[in-house]
Amino acid sequence: MGLAMVFDLPAERRDELVAWASKPVALGWWDRPLPGVPGDLGALASYEHEAIRMTEWCPGIIPGLLQVPEYSGTTMRGTGVPESEVNPRIGARRQRQQLLDRRDVDYLALIGTAALTNRFCAPSVFAKQLLHLLAQSRREGVMVRIVEAPTPYIFTSWYLMNFEQAGPVVMLEHLGSSTFLFDEETDPYTDARKQLRDMALSERATQDKLKELIERSVVGS
Repeated sequence: MGLAMVFDLPAERRDELVAWASKPVALGWWDRPLPGVPGDLGALASYEHEAIRMTEWCPGIIPGLLQVPEYSGTTMRGTGVPESEVNPRIGARRQRQQLLDRRDVDYLALIGTAALTNRFCAPSVFAKQLLHLLAQSRREGVMVRIVEAPTPYIFTSWYLMNFEQAGPVVMLEHLGSSTFLFDEETDPYTDARKQLRDMALSERATQDKLKELIERSVVGS
């Protein structure tokens, strides 16, 4: 509180910081460094644990929280992850995916059509991935919506997390590293969320589209 007074923070903001700091510390797997798992992945898992709403925009690939292990492995190997780190990273991703089991989960995946035709893995793996995506879209608190309309946001993916007692955080994933954005840096992504959500197919229309793609995938294989 002393520092908050020194920096002349508004009373409301000071109260938010006090409430945030007084919450009990929740230890998770991310607090114990795992061999082969980057530190920024642990930071991401920590943010996810505290988030009350998560929105992921993926124009060209299926979001990590919705990936099956085989798809994840192919993605990692294709982007240069050392073989010795692939299985540890898949294990960490599966740990992260458990947050979708929370009763209060609020997760929105906005997925570009390119992600649904980007078949860089074996046909059987891609078919399994689409089936899994459809199953996840039917879970309570998990919303999957396809963006078919042309959009300038196709150039990059991002992950926006909102919190009860703090400002939003955005993660940008790069090849071999990640960047976290805070405070006013996240404003453009909040705006992008609204625009993409408004132009996306409904949840029902998305499920119908996935069924169509699965049928084509099965017939094609």
